[in-house]
Amino acid sequence: MKRSAILFLVCALASCDKAADRALSFERMTSGASLTRPVVTSEFTPSPRARAASNTFGGRLSAVTAEKVDHFLLLFDEFGLVTPDAPGFDRLPRFDFVFVQHEDLLVPMTQGPVLNEHAWWEFVFRTGRVWDEPDDQGWTRAAIPFALKERREDCTHNGLLSFLFRDSGEVSSIAFQVSGQTCRYLQFEMSGLLRAAYEPGTVDGADETVAAVIANRENRIPVRSIVALADDYAVADPGSFGSVAEIEPATMTTYGFVIDGVHYTGECGTPHGPYPYCDELALPSYSTAKSVVAGFGLMLLEHEFPGAAGAFIADLVPDCGDTWGDVTIEHALDMTTGHYEADSMHGDEDAATTGRFFLGDHRVKVDVACNGFPRKADPGTHLRYHTWDTYLAGTAMNAFLRQKRGEQADYFDDLLVEKIWKPLGLSRLAAATRRSYDEFRQPHSGFGLTFVRDDVAKLAQFIGPQDGRIDSVEVIDRAMFDAVKGRVPDDAGLVAELESIRYNNGFRTFDVSSYIGCDEPVPVVVLSGFGGIIVAIMPNDTAYYYFSDGNVTRYLTAVREAHRMRPMCDAR
Repeated sequence: MKRSAILFLVCALASCDKAADRALSFERMTSGASLTRPVVTSEFTPSPRARAASNTFGGRLSAVTAEKVDHFLLLFDEFGLVTPDAPGFDRLPRFDFVFVQHEDLLVPMTQGPVLNEHAWWEFVFRTGRVWDEPDDQGWTRAAIPFALKERREDCTHNGLLSFLFRDSGEVSSIAFQVSGQTCRYLQFEMSGLLRAAYEPGTVDGADETVAAVIANRENRIPVRSIVALADDYAVADPGSFGSVAEIEPATMTTYGFVIDGVHYTGECGTPHGPYPYCDELALPSYSTAKSVVAGFGLMLLEHEFPGAAGAFIADLVPDCGDTWGDVTIEHALDMTTGHYEADSMHGDEDAATTGRFFLGDHRVKVDVACNGFPRKADPGTHLRYHTWDTYLAGTAMNAFLRQKRGEQADYFDDLLVEKIWKPLGLSRLAAATRRSYDEFRQPHSGFGLTFVRDDVAKLAQFIGPQDGRIDSVEVIDRAMFDAVKGRVPDDAGLVAELESIRYNNGFRTFDVSSYIGCDEPVPVVVLSGFGGIIVAIMPNDTAYYYFSDGNVTRYLTAVREAHRMRPMCDAR
């Protein structure tokens, strides 16, 4: 028998994996070759023969991104965005970032979407890994999960990158691929090898950044596979969550179910295999931010300054004229300002004005909100879905807070991050909201957050079992929060998509009693996002979420299963 055949048989029996057989082999990474298609995602993980890293990374990593990438394949372009007149889709933004190593972790010093001059994309980096492979000739291998987030929008395209390095400052090419996304209207795959440079050096602030990453990882809600739900709860059917009957697997990014302080999660799939860093996967918020940013923001402001919710928009935002004299911040949060054009709830959001709002700077956004629609009704009487109303509410909240605390005050940083995000232990990624691309740096309020899945689970627990309290302490306005939870009959909100769904204080509340056979109302608090994002918090202290891009928002199968596991009829 030939030596190669013997080696193959031994490796097959021992389940070993030759590093030389990797698509991202040492030779390929160091030879300046190309990467003309995405590879299986396991290429960005240690092989069974991997060892602890023998080199330590700390310093600046840069790459040449001005050149055409090796591979770009457009899969879906609903609005015809990829045209010769709109270049840049198949180019990466400027790549020049600092990373620091801690044991087997490689930590990016920059968190959140990185503002830059690229026409389309912003980088989002997450914590990666380092290790040695036997055939890498003394170099250490690194892998970093990252995403391309659409400039000024929330579409998120997840990817992986890898490179080899040595303490001396030698570095290989950077292999990267983008092949998974949460974006309804634009989908593609991209891959390539980038010429790179590494400048080792002392990294200012490294200890603080690493400490924050370690603290977050240590305080994540315990995670188990969704299939383990049947082991822990004999009556449970794990297949009711992330159900194929409701959500096409090809459109699903990730999903999970939270019960009794355990986070049961589904796989994070991509067309090229499971995403290997699912806990680090960047998830877009879209309109879930209307609830947790604008909604909680006003509840925090009202808790600290009673009466803030009733402050008038015209007194806080000078661009809004006489027809705004009786419109309050809470009206803007509820999207019941009385300023609208379409007769249907979502008609204005689908109009051409939407593009001007999303692509404009702060002044344009405020102009659309204040002057884009006529006054047609009294405030509080007609619900019209306007993302710009939520943006206007955030603008007014910042103005109100600055009157109280000074011109540097910021309701997102000073209230949300300090009073909810940090105490809950949310990631540093969630603490970096999208802001306007100008000197105002106004939080977008109605969209623009980026989560990891642990953030979603923690926010669901805050709304559910914690009932809006932290360590049993009230941090938000109780009356506004109780209204969201369906406890205030006189403040139920206005009818939204169905008679059983009400919109109030930035949240939807869905009475599911008729769907699960209960005689009394059963309010499920729902955070929803464009394209197919749902976070459903149920009154039996369970929560179900999924992030997808198939433009489907179905979750009653999960609600019924949660009710079967733990009845909700008397849980309110």
